[in-house]
Amino acid sequence: MAARWPAMIAVMLAVGCGGHASQRVSRPQPASTTPNADFSGRVDVGGRYLYVECSGAGRPTVVLQAGWGGVSQDWASVLPELGRTTRTCAYDRAGLGASDRIPGVHDAGDEVRDLKRLLERDRLPEPYVLVGHSYGGLLARLFAAAHPQQTGGVVLVDALGRNAWRRELAAWPRGFAPQQRRTFAERIDSGIDLDASAALDRRIRSLGDTPLVVITAAQERAQYNSIGVDPPPALYRRGLRLWRTMQSELASLSRDRMHLLALRSDHVVQADQPRVVIEAVRAVVAAVRDHAPLPMCDRVFNTPGVRCLS
Repeated sequence: MAARWPAMIAVMLAVGCGGHASQRVSRPQPASTTPNADFSGRVDVGGRYLYVECSGAGRPTVVLQAGWGGVSQDWASVLPELGRTTRTCAYDRAGLGASDRIPGVHDAGDEVRDLKRLLERDRLPEPYVLVGHSYGGLLARLFAAAHPQQTGGVVLVDALGRNAWRRELAAWPRGFAPQQRRTFAERIDSGIDLDASAALDRRIRSLGDTPLVVITAAQERAQYNSIGVDPPPALYRRGLRLWRTMQSELASLSRDRMHLLALRSDHVVQADQPRVVIEAVRAVVAAVRDHAPLPMCDRVFNTPGVRCLS
């Protein structure tokens, strides 16, 4: 199948065209009573329940946030291994998987508040290392900006860039794919106000010295299959450049940063190259524990499947 235009990636992920994971059903269970015990179940966050899976023990707590439409199972390739290093948890956001939805329209800020309640109710110890894939990366940096004292570090896995939805649409040539343009221009999807969410993200100009690793996928192709357009190569290259630009912008959010290219990965790096995500998170966990800056990228990643960018 022909490659689709990469300038649509972020919009596609934002409006749900990017490989939504199937939702699972789970009966409500009480929150964990032993903070260091492996646990999977539903936690009361104030009249609603969110599903969470945790493994391992120790601090900091690693929190895994899936992309748009994704669920905790999306981290199955990395969660058990990270649990050997420290307490690690993945959860289903409201309305996904086994988690209750938020009534009415909400935005990313509401989802961050949900996460804060989940961490408190499930007695997950701070500081937190927020790991966000795609749209989950937007939520990770919103949490880090809102709760800097509780955030030990951030790992962004091919994350949605700043103001990406508007910038992606602006990159489309006039008259190109009008039907898709109308679909992608919708500002509310799955009950989430995308404009309000993007406005919250635009306020974040810096994460200071928070240890930050940005993992960028090199291949960005599988996500195009459901777009329904087949652009000429020049447009494909333009879109890829925009995505890479946004990734570099994300890396600039912290003075203590590492930016790398996962050469064998499409958008879902945690499935294509799980070891890259595992080692990136471990590097941040070590920095948090040692109260030290991140090591140089090539000291952590000296393999053919990774190219260090900073």
